[in-house]
Amino acid sequence: MEIFIKLASREFEQLRSKLPAGSHNQTMDRATRIEHSVDGVLFEGYTIPCGERDARKLLETAAKYCPEVVSKIQEAIRLAESDTRRRS
Repeated sequence: MEIFIKLASREFEQLRSKLPAGSHNQTMDRATRIEHSVDGVLFEGYTIPCGERDARKLLETAAKYCPEVVSKIQEAIRLAESDTRRRS
């Protein structure tokens, strides 16, 4: 299952700064910078593609250090699970 976590630039940098060295930083290294406008409001941030294991590790870190990011990671996991069930 592939998960795409979308975070604003500030949230991305905050979460990245709290990650221990290792594979989860590699997950963040795969992030893609995005910029788009919705109803005239510009969004700048990142999309982080990852598997379920890495998403759950990011969720654990966010729960400890970046609580405002938790709901975005949970939503990304939920959407991926829903998509996987639909395809089955």
